[in-house]
Amino acid sequence: MRKRLLIISFVAMFSVGGMAQSKEVRYGLKLGPTFDWASPGSTAASNDGMRMGFNVGLVADFKLSEHLAVTSGVNLDLLRFKYTFTDSRYVDDFLEKTDISVSRRVKATNIEVPLMAKVSFDVFDSFKAYVMAGGGLSFNLKDLCKDEFAFYWVSYSGQTYEDYTHQYRLLQASMIFGLGAEYEINRKFSVFAQLTFDHSFSNAFVSSLEKQTKSIINNNFIGIEVGIMH
Repeated sequence: MRKRLLIISFVAMFSVGGMAQSKEVRYGLKLGPTFDWASPGSTAASNDGMRMGFNVGLVADFKLSEHLAVTSGVNLDLLRFKYTFTDSRYVDDFLEKTDISVSRRVKATNIEVPLMAKVSFDVFDSFKAYVMAGGGLSFNLKDLCKDEFAFYWVSYSGQTYEDYTHQYRLLQASMIFGLGAEYEINRKFSVFAQLTFDHSFSNAFVSSLEKQTKSIINNNFIGIEVGIMH
């Protein structure tokens, strides 16, 4: 299922590009670090700081007018989070499930398809600034997690990351804002740098885990990206 969604996202992007006239479409490549954190939506969870991830993606700008375009593409987001939530678990020497505070480190791999309006402004010859706003749809590929907790004399610290993908939603919608600057090298190529903010609307946990833990986790990241357009 996840592989099919990934294929569909790529086909959709290039199908739209194929329907547009080539002179109206620009393609590019971008990459850069991300700064990731969770914003808890319940008192049963808390964020444990910001961590650094990475983003690489393909960009497609569909020009509507001289200063207005629709920008889309496909992003590979390698995100890192650390947060604490309350979970009901079996603990050694206890016969029944017990509510404990779990500290979790997450390595998340997502494919995101953004769709934003892009408004540009001429600053001076060959140089322009732009702002972007819109949304995105993320396909969750994998979530590797390491849990830690302590309860009375019992403590647990995961030695390796385990695959907890089944505990996270397959699809997440997000809002995206960005700003950047672009410099035209020649008629064919230009380079750009941009800052983006991405905030997910939905709880990262699947509904069954949300009900069990009474926890809501919304993922956020700020991306600092550089790239080239053709």
